[in-house]
Amino acid sequence: MGASTGKRSSVERPAPLRRALLRWYDSAARDLPWRRTSDPYRIWVSEVMLQQTRVAVVIDKFQRFVGRFPSLESLAAAPEDDVLAVWSGLGYYSRARALHRAAQQLARQQRSFPTDYEEALQLPGVGKYTAAAVVSIAYGTPRAAVDGNVIRVVSRLRRLQLPDSRGRPHAAIADDLLDRSRPGDWNQAMMELGATVCTPRDPDCPHCPIRAHCAAHLTGVVELHPPAKRRRSIEKVRLTMIVQRDRRGRVLLERGVFRFLPDMWLPLVAAAQEAEPGEDDAVEITHAITHRSFRVRVVRRGATKPARPVIGAGGERRWFTEKALAAIPRSSLLDKALAVA
Repeated sequence: MGASTGKRSSVERPAPLRRALLRWYDSAARDLPWRRTSDPYRIWVSEVMLQQTRVAVVIDKFQRFVGRFPSLESLAAAPEDDVLAVWSGLGYYSRARALHRAAQQLARQQRSFPTDYEEALQLPGVGKYTAAAVVSIAYGTPRAAVDGNVIRVVSRLRRLQLPDSRGRPHAAIADDLLDRSRPGDWNQAMMELGATVCTPRDPDCPHCPIRAHCAAHLTGVVELHPPAKRRRSIEKVRLTMIVQRDRRGRVLLERGVFRFLPDMWLPLVAAAQEAEPGEDDAVEITHAITHRSFRVRVVRRGATKPARPVIGAGGERRWFTEKALAAIPRSSLLDKALAVA
């Protein structure tokens, strides 16, 4: 069977579909901390955190972040290192830096997150999805927020292929379906459906509130929509990290050296060469960052042996006590290395 052209399907009737989805969302929506507020700042923070990160991971990080930076002004006034330290564990640290810069820009202008969608797009790190999500949820502005979950739901409703580079035709269909009387709830309902029912694999069609409107379900081809993306090849990287401690128990860390995590404090990074036989204790760990897979040889070194030179330029080194480690920008790679050394 051929794919839909994107025109309105005979099985899809927007008014009944909207009622069915919003009724389901009102009764089945997960109780998440950012859904208990209308504060645009907190909604904005949650949307940035949720990009490419599972809800279960974000919940505690969100509460910690807004506990430390309860307002846009407090975030803007904080040093970047403090922001990155509180963000630690979420990954994709460019998100935190952009959020911080945007908060500083708004604070200088003595403004909150813009109510206007186009104006929101001018902020650092704010793209079409984030702008639409925040203005619709916080202000009730009728803008469809289109993320991966929404693309999947729309693809199945209309039996579409993947969207093009501009998001067409999925974005236009999402806007056509949008409930303009409850745009924030509608956007969250679409995302909630994609995250919990209309999942990439093994979708729970029997419990889908809009299955009667879904062309892919009615024709038995749900698993074919959207078609699987071509997977990006995994780059494999080998390296050695030296965990060096002094007699006081402090650990020597560096940053600005490991190009994949330039803002994070890490053990001393060396090339993947083998250590001299018997000179160090070593354990191998693995780590993944987006499409890269790392095999890291972690070498434990005592205070009597000098640290190896920094590989590359622009790095800095400092000794950290156990207590000080809790207040620095850190990747889970550092936690893994310290755990075995």
